[in-house]
Amino acid sequence: MPATPVLPVLSLLMATAPAPAPAPVLRGAAATPASAVVADGSGAVLSEAVLFADLASREIILVGERHDQPLHHRVQAAVLDAVASRRPGTILGLEMISFDQQPTLDAFLSGTMTETEFAAFWDKSWGYDFAMYKPIFDSARSRGVRVVGLNTPRALIKAVARGGLASLSPAQRAQLPPTLHPITDPDYLAYVNRALDGHGPLPPGMREHLIEAQMVWNETMAHSLLRALAEGGGPAVVVAGSGHMIYKAGIAESLAHRVAADQRVVLPYPLDGEELPAPDLLRRLRDPAADDRRFADFFWLLPKP
Repeated sequence: MPATPVLPVLSLLMATAPAPAPAPVLRGAAATPASAVVADGSGAVLSEAVLFADLASREIILVGERHDQPLHHRVQAAVLDAVASRRPGTILGLEMISFDQQPTLDAFLSGTMTETEFAAFWDKSWGYDFAMYKPIFDSARSRGVRVVGLNTPRALIKAVARGGLASLSPAQRAQLPPTLHPITDPDYLAYVNRALDGHGPLPPGMREHLIEAQMVWNETMAHSLLRALAEGGGPAVVVAGSGHMIYKAGIAESLAHRVAADQRVVLPYPLDGEELPAPDLLRRLRDPAADDRRFADFFWLLPKP
C-alpha cells in the first residue's frame, strides 16, 4: 500500500505551497549502478539500456517524483536525456508550471531571463528549491527540448477545491478543457480517498470538491500536453508528482480518455523516499500482498548505499 500522500489540492487550501523537507545529500548521478536499480512491472531487474530503449519507442513517458527528493529529479533528468538523445523533437511537459506561466518559462529558456531570476520565480510559485530541478532543465537545454507548462492556474484549482466545478464563473470554466472526465479508475480513486481520509474529517461536500479539483489538475495537464503535441514534435516526457500517475492512472487515465496513446509510467521506488538496501526494496516491490507492482510500468529503485 502506498504511503498516504498530501494531495496538492489540500496543500493549496492549507497554505501556498508545502514546506520542503531537508534535502538529502546527493550521492552522485542517479543513473549509476551504485545509486539505482531498474525493475519492470513484474519486479524483474533490467539494465538502464533496456529501459531507455523501451521508453524511447513510446509516445508519452510519465516520470513521477516526490517533490522534495533530489534523486527523483535526477532520475527524471536521466530519462529525459535518454529519450531526447534518441528522439529529436522530444517535448518536456511540467506539472510545476501552469499554462498561463508559459511566457516566463519561455523567457528563461530563450535567455532573456537569467537563471537567478527564474529560480526566484520558481521557488515562489512552486515552493520547492529550483536547484533540485536544475538537472532537468540542463538536460532539456543541452538537447534542444521544447518545454511546456501543463498545469491549471492555482486560483482555478483553489476555486474548484472550495466550491466545486459548479461554483466557477463562465470565464473561469472557459480556461479549463472543454470536456472534463471524472476519475473512474478504481485503484486511483481509492488512493485519492485514502489521502483525504488521512487529513481527518472534512466539511460536508468538501471531499467531492477536492476530488473534482484533483480531476481538473490531471485533466488540464493531459489536455495541455496533447495540445503541445498537436503543434508538432514528440514524443513527450512528463515530469509530475507520482500521485498524478500512480496505478498508471491520473494523467495517464486523462490521456486515455482522449487518445489511444502509447504511454509508459516510470516511478521512483519507494514513493516516500525511504532508503533501504536494494534486496529489501526488491522484496517489497515483489510482495504480492502489497501489490506495488501495479503502480507503474517501470520502477527506478534508489537503494541505501
